[in-house]
Amino acid sequence: MLEASKINKSFNGTQVLTDISLEVDSGKILCIVGPSGAGKTTLLRIITGLEQADSGSFKIDGQPFDPDSNNTSNALIGVVFQDFRLFPHLSVLENITLAPELVLKESRTKAQAKAKDILSQLDLADKADIYPFQLSGGQKQRVAIARALALDPKILCYDEPTSALDPGLRQSVETLILRLKSQGMTQIVVTHDMTFAQNIADKILEVKPAQEL
Repeated sequence: MLEASKINKSFNGTQVLTDISLEVDSGKILCIVGPSGAGKTTLLRIITGLEQADSGSFKIDGQPFDPDSNNTSNALIGVVFQDFRLFPHLSVLENITLAPELVLKESRTKAQAKAKDILSQLDLADKADIYPFQLSGGQKQRVAIARALALDPKILCYDEPTSALDPGLRQSVETLILRLKSQGMTQIVVTHDMTFAQNIADKILEVKPAQEL
């Protein structure tokens, strides 16, 4: 279980998050929803250690947790970015194995075997040797998820996973996230799409703009 208590964040004197608390049970899905500018992505960035909260505390499985320590070599929490952030000069397989090889010091053989297994699970087994520009938006997203999974995170976070996709692909994203849930993956999803959130979430946290609080 991940717990966050009384998270606050401001930028240049403007309060973005005020006393936000949340919890997500192991193997469950929490969706964070709210309008643009409400601080959803800021909250996700704090959870994943990409931003630092002004105040507040975190626990994982009842133990104090500092998201700032969530670096690539000890990534309890993985993140799938809205714009995918794939390396265009690397093949799909190389995108997935880069961090395990360089940071986790896995052998190339082990990293590639794990990557190929993940690609197979995500229905991308035939895409290992091609490059990001040859992929559709939905395929790029699955590769980004595969790259995050290759670091064996305890919790997987997504920033607006449907926003860069055609509306018709929303169902495939739902299916994939629910498949990962069935495998025991704890997930946190930031989305502006309430229907999508209702279809996948065990719990929904609505974040409102600070001026409405």
